[in-house]
Amino acid sequence: MKLYQQLIIFVLAATAIPLVVGMFILHNNERQLEDRLLASRRDSAVVLAGVVEREMKEIFGRIRRAMGYLSVEEMSPEELAGWLGILYKQSEDITQVALLNKDGGEIVPGVYLDHPERYPEYAGRKGVSLAEHTLFLAGLPRKKATGVSADSLVLGEARFVGDGLRISFVVPLLLPDGQKRWLIALEMSLERIVRRVVEAGDTRGWVAWMVDDRGRVIAHPDRKTANGLRDMSGHPAVAALGRREQGSFFLRDSLAAYARVPELGWGVIIDQPRSEALAEIRRTRRVTLAWTGISILALVFLGWLFTGRITKNLRLLVAGAEEFSRGNLSARVAVASRDEVGILARTFNHMGEELAASREEIEAWNRELARRVEERTRELDLAHRRLLETSKLAAIGQLGAGVAHEINNPLVGILGNVQLILKKLESSPRELEMLKKIESAAKRCREVTQNLLRFSEQEEDPEHVEVDLDQVLGDAFSLTEQQLREQNINTSWDVIPGVKVTGDHRQLMRVFLSLFSNAKTAMREKGGVLIVRSNKVSAGEVKVMVADTGKGIPPEQLDRIFEPFFTTKDVWTNTGLGLSVAYRVIADHGGRIEVESEPGRGSTFSVFLPVAGENA
Repeated sequence: MKLYQQLIIFVLAATAIPLVVGMFILHNNERQLEDRLLASRRDSAVVLAGVVEREMKEIFGRIRRAMGYLSVEEMSPEELAGWLGILYKQSEDITQVALLNKDGGEIVPGVYLDHPERYPEYAGRKGVSLAEHTLFLAGLPRKKATGVSADSLVLGEARFVGDGLRISFVVPLLLPDGQKRWLIALEMSLERIVRRVVEAGDTRGWVAWMVDDRGRVIAHPDRKTANGLRDMSGHPAVAALGRREQGSFFLRDSLAAYARVPELGWGVIIDQPRSEALAEIRRTRRVTLAWTGISILALVFLGWLFTGRITKNLRLLVAGAEEFSRGNLSARVAVASRDEVGILARTFNHMGEELAASREEIEAWNRELARRVEERTRELDLAHRRLLETSKLAAIGQLGAGVAHEINNPLVGILGNVQLILKKLESSPRELEMLKKIESAAKRCREVTQNLLRFSEQEEDPEHVEVDLDQVLGDAFSLTEQQLREQNINTSWDVIPGVKVTGDHRQLMRVFLSLFSNAKTAMREKGGVLIVRSNKVSAGEVKVMVADTGKGIPPEQLDRIFEPFFTTKDVWTNTGLGLSVAYRVIADHGGRIEVESEPGRGSTFSVFLPVAGENA
């Protein structure tokens, strides 16, 4: 599996695990929010039930206080009617008041605002007709209430009169003798309490309604539901009121909370659609899921960018490694990041630089080694050639010495006899000419044998002392200067003065005289320039160059020019040993002779000699 695939799986796992944990936490938070929501709606129902209870207690308390101010048994009918008016004015919710005897008969005319002009202080209240007053008296409760002041107050059932909800109740009036002879009957409107319950739900986004002790609706935002005193005893919240004082729970499509109004038996119900009740939770869930999704997408996108960047850098590293494996140490990885991959790339590049430098150093050493091997091989080859040449010359010298000794004795006899015959006999001119030719040939053979002896034998005591190289060259040049001029050969002279070498003056002069003579012979036909130069090639060696512009030496003959009796001259002089002897003399002085030649352009002989005092 590729790295970027592993990174994507890691990113997905890194996002999936928090997502699962987040969903679990979200679920728990939703459960907690639901519990808090249920508790909040239950508390709201309890608060509304407390409001209803306080309103009812306040009205009942005012009535009791007003009833205790006067002694009604001593009042006249007019005073009793006025006293009823006082009770009527204790609350704007009271619609009518009546004073009854224990059998239910009305003692004085009740107060019910049948004539508004009669009670100008009651202006604004809705009037009650005589027929309604009669129905009120006929429908008064006869059983003892279980509500407020249960020992004295009898609460009737709620009923709709016109378009308003009303309830009646009876309060026994205790006389000084402790007998309950009279009853105070009151009717009050529940519209204000109903409005407070309904408005409480409207302002908070849920529905609040109220039922009496029989489970009938006495307060509801839907007036038709309330006006019909609809039986809601089958509602789960209403049914729960018979078992508990308060509570809340979720239904299939709604949230329900309930609370009983103490001492009245009524109940306050709160209904809220489940979608609205859980809107905040669902909004929180949607927001959480949305942000989680956005986070996952962002993480996947960033992971894709990150993995793409890493993959790109890794591909560059792989490409660089492949280039290195092919031997291209100049390849570099173009990764400019500052992370670990960038550090690896820089290390990789540094390694490439080190390897390239090492290879360059190795190659340089190889080239140097090859150069040194080639140079040493050339030196060994040259030394070998010199050794072969020396050995060859030595062998030829030994052979020549033997031949010279063997030939020299017969030649002496031949030459002596020929000379005696020439002195004693008088022959014809032709015979004399023949004898002279024999003498000349014998002399020539003697010279050859003498040259062979000089080549093969060293002087017994050569004088190797410090000599002036400039003087040696001058003495040798002086012997050929006149001949060079006669042949129209110019001279280019560039010799370093004061250079001292160790050797025999006479032998060194013979070497250079031989080189000058060979150059003169090479330029005999057309003339030319003789070039003589000297320079120090190192601290312990001096080089003397003798060059001519003559006919040159063919390449195939360069390896034989130092052999005895080998010559490139068109006319053989009678020696053929000049360069062989010169080679032997220079070798005896610790030096060497090198030659370069090109046919038609001349030859250059380079003589290398050790400088005096610097060649220990």
